[in-house]
Formats: sequence, C-alpha cells, structure tokens
Amino acid sequence: MSLFKKIFSHNWIAILYFNFKMLPFGQAIYLPFDFYYGIRFENLTGSISLRSMDLRRGLIKIGGRGSDMFSRCTTIIDIKGLVVFNGTTEIGHGCLLRVEKGAVVNFGREARIGALTKIFCCKSITFGNEIDFSWECQIFDSNFHYIRDLNTNKVDDLSSPIIIGSYNWFGNRITVMKSTNTPDNFICASNSICNHDYTDIPQYTIVGGYPAKILSTGKKRVFENLEDISKFNL
Repeated sequence: MSLFKKIFSHNWIAILYFNFKMLPFGQAIYLPFDFYYGIRFENLTGSISLRSMDLRRGLIKIGGRGSDMFSRCTTIIDIKGLVVFNGTTEIGHGCLLRVEKGAVVNFGREARIGALTKIFCCKSITFGNEIDFSWECQIFDSNFHYIRDLNTNKVDDLSSPIIIGSYNWFGNRITVMKSTNTPDNFICASNSICNHDYTDIPQYTIVGGYPAKILSTGKKRVFENLEDISKFNL
C-alpha cells in the first residue's frame, strides 16, 4: 500500500472522537484505537476497559482487516454495555460489534475477527488469547426470540454466555450460538454451527457440521510464516 493510501485509509475523525470519548485522557493521548474507512457509531453509552500493559498507537484496529478483499462497507460499533480489551485486537472491515446494556464482551490478547463478522452480545462473550475468526462469521449469545415448549410449557433462556478458548481458529461463515464453550487449541471448519459445550473433547480437535461434531483429532494450526513450515515436513 502506498503512503498516500495508507494515510487516507485511516478514519481520523473516528479515531479522535472514539479515543477521547471512551478512554481516560491518559490512555486516549496514545490513540490506541485505530479506525479505517467508513465507521458508524450507533451507540456509545457503554464503556471500554483497556487492560493492556503495552499501551501504544493502533493497539486496537477496527475496520481495516479484510478491506482488500471486500467492497467498501461501513463498520458499525454499538456499545451500550462493557467491552474489555487485554491486548492487540483486530476487528475486520464491515463488522458489527453490538453490546447490549449490562452485557460484557472480553477480548483476550491477539484476538482477530474477520471482515463482515457480526458480534451481538446480550449477556457475555469471552474470547481467549490468540483466537482467529475468518470472514462472514456470526457470534450471537442470544436466540433473540423466546421459544416455548408446548409439551412442558417451559420457556428456554433467551441468552447464555459464550466462552471461546485460547488458540482457537474458526473458518469463514461459521455461526457461534449461545452456550458455546470451546477448549484451547480448537479448530472449527467453515460453514459450521457451534451451539453447545465442547470442552469435553480433546484439545487439538477439528469440528464441523450442523451442529459441529468431531471431524479429526491431533490437529494444530500452524501460526508460523510459510518460510518456517519446512521444519515440520521432516
């Protein structure tokens, strides 16, 4: 990317507005939140907690990831609850981050959310460290509508927490529903639905399907650069 494009890909109005509105002045002056292209702040009545020890410019990048793959669209930020950042985080181009009043979203260190992903939190969504979601995913801790069992007259809970373990990798177009709980070192194949507790399966497992079930075990994503992969092919 040329220097000109790099400079003008940043949304400087959003950068200044959000940092100084949502953070204490001592944090805001570092401009830790970096915004790209079209940004719409739907609601900012909630709060931000920035717990990183490495406070610096562009620690949290929003709206840039995946912008080279998809047509320009608006990233929507709607925070009525609490969002916690514990380190480097990327929220991709054209994403929706909506946190309802009283709800909490907690991002671990080095969390990466792909372009066009929707995060809708009514109660609690927790992301572990070094997690990676590809593009066009949906992460909802709510059914949005109550459902009643006509046989028992029982009404299901509308919302239930989501807990994503560390070192998780989710392919594109995955839907993560309420009550999802994943172990560390977990991989989910593209176009799958996660909707229950997976912590009873071994780490280093690949799941997939509707709903997601075990496809393979003993598998780990390689995060090293391509030039370093040769050391594994002995």
